[in-house]
Amino acid sequence: MHAIIRQGDGKYYVSAVFGYFRHIDSTGCGKEHLRQFNRPHWIVWDEKKERLIRWLAMVPNTEYLIPQILIVDSDHSGWNTNEEGEGCVGFLTRTLLDSFLDEERQPQEILDLCRQMDAGYAYAEIQEIRTQKNIEDLEWASGGFHDARIIKEELLEDGTLYVRFDGTWGCEIEVWFSGDVEYDTSSRNPEDYDPYWLGSTVLMQDGFVYLVDEEDMTVDRIETGYCWFKARHMRYRVIPD
Repeated sequence: MHAIIRQGDGKYYVSAVFGYFRHIDSTGCGKEHLRQFNRPHWIVWDEKKERLIRWLAMVPNTEYLIPQILIVDSDHSGWNTNEEGEGCVGFLTRTLLDSFLDEERQPQEILDLCRQMDAGYAYAEIQEIRTQKNIEDLEWASGGFHDARIIKEELLEDGTLYVRFDGTWGCEIEVWFSGDVEYDTSSRNPEDYDPYWLGSTVLMQDGFVYLVDEEDMTVDRIETGYCWFKARHMRYRVIPD
């Protein structure tokens, strides 16, 4: 698993993700420590990839839900998780992590294992939907396009349709549709209708990729009243806020 770590004001870095927990072990923790981390958080590299840190899932001290981490590679094979989705990579445990995360020196053998796991990964800003795994990655990064709206729609000279979304939590998303492009965005025209999406479906069928503004859609159900896109190819880029 890998993620964009949002630092605010458009600043970010990409890190492997080693764990996810909803609460910390309160044993021996001060009040401020508990206040900051007694909520969902991820275990990731610091910006210099020198040590592991806890990173809150949401920006603290605000009434809004603003993600601080955008999962761009959702593969968490090899993780040990409970029924609530909490857990970490196989060579770590909750107890082990809590024993050293706040220490000045972290175990070198653990850091070496983390680097081995991270070796060879190169983040590509532009991704193409080719497999179900690609669809799952976009679902994670976009939050299912919940609260998204189209702010730019442009048919390029080569027939590619460029679409830009904002409103997605923590980022904007650019999408390019190419090859036998068809689409209908009239139902999300802000001059006549609510432009905000509640959810989405990305699916592949008969050599085409579809993006529709509704959850759990099938191709045969796409009709007037939906905002939808169809093309041979779909590429996207996540732009952190």
